[in-house]
Amino acid sequence: MRLHLPVEDTFRRLLAQEDTDGDRQITVKDTGPKRFVVGGETPYVVEGTYALSNLLQELALAREAGRDTLVLDPARLYENPVHRISRMIRELFWDGLTRTVDAEGLARTAIDTKGEGADLDRRARVYVPATDPVAQDYFAGVARERPALGLEVITLPEQITPAYVLGLNDRPGILSLKLVRGDDGRLRGLPFVVPGGRFNELYGWDSYFEALGLLHDGRVDLAQAMVEHFLYEITHYGQILNANRSYYLTRSQPPFLTAMGWAVYEHLPAGPARDAWLRDVMTTAIREYETVWTAPPKLTETGLSRYYGRGIGMPPETEEGHFDAVLRPYAEAAGMDLRAFARAVRRREIVVPELDAYFVHDRALRESGHDNSYRLEGRAAHLCTVDLNALLYRYEIDLARAIEEVFGGRLVTPDGRTHTPDAWRARAAARRERINA
Repeated sequence: MRLHLPVEDTFRRLLAQEDTDGDRQITVKDTGPKRFVVGGETPYVVEGTYALSNLLQELALAREAGRDTLVLDPARLYENPVHRISRMIRELFWDGLTRTVDAEGLARTAIDTKGEGADLDRRARVYVPATDPVAQDYFAGVARERPALGLEVITLPEQITPAYVLGLNDRPGILSLKLVRGDDGRLRGLPFVVPGGRFNELYGWDSYFEALGLLHDGRVDLAQAMVEHFLYEITHYGQILNANRSYYLTRSQPPFLTAMGWAVYEHLPAGPARDAWLRDVMTTAIREYETVWTAPPKLTETGLSRYYGRGIGMPPETEEGHFDAVLRPYAEAAGMDLRAFARAVRRREIVVPELDAYFVHDRALRESGHDNSYRLEGRAAHLCTVDLNALLYRYEIDLARAIEEVFGGRLVTPDGRTHTPDAWRARAAARRERINA
């Protein structure tokens, strides 16, 4: 049996009858009859909250696709919930959440609703590393050839300082990622998955868990591409970024590169190309380990590491009102309207040392992925958290395993140093001892 439903009419009737609280959803909170008749000469009755909400979703997807008629097997409305969400992720949502930073994808990836202030210049803007001249030329060409984008292309300085990033707060933009040349000779951005909603960019630790789902659903290409973007970020931005927006340039996120690399490696066809790919991953992970996580300011005198974002002042990506509880006493003491005070603090027209200290911890909290946890608020930069050091322990164990099992017991990095499994196991043992001390 197949139902042939006029999309717009059915969509409107369904909402009018069943969405009694007006939130454009059908849930147990709605007080409609939970019984909806569809079809013409042969009517079909859809009953129950779950089936009705699925019907609404099917109609919404058909509207989004621009279809006038929805052809539907009614059994789909009563599909096992676990099977349904898994199928929807596999067949629809991965593709719906996939983005690229290139000529074809910028219309979507340039969109960013985060941050407060009417003075933000939200034009399409891409920042390109000083160390990637190919990307500089490519995006300059995109700006010329696609004037409708209104694209501004800015080359970053070789040394990206907190003061420089502060100066970008009113001119946010997407950060370029890895470009590859296709069989037709054209450059394209490797695809990646975004969390969705207002989070419309490549995130650090989110991507690891997304990659596990992608691998489960057979999307090895996408998971591998996301690893390669992280190698690009370490090479050109100095670290895996919180996400690829300009205001995230000074902080990272929980480190999962070696685990993500191993997960993808195990799904690639065996052979020299697979081993060479893992060599690139592990070599770059060593660079990240040594220059980001086991170097100041993240390395502490304990020998353990902490989260520490190097930005200045209020994180600009927050929504209006996010810091009101923190700012209000200072605004009242200054005799200022709260919104005006918040704007002045964000723009560094007013500098309060106590607030700057608070924001150091707030950035560390955001880097940790624990935002917003009251357990870490106001102290995150003082803590060598167990989760971070356990992840670095995982790096050390993963590197030892890769060197022993894949690289024949030795890995030579570009600086000429030879790494052995025993050396990395010793680092892991020392970290474990410090954690347990």
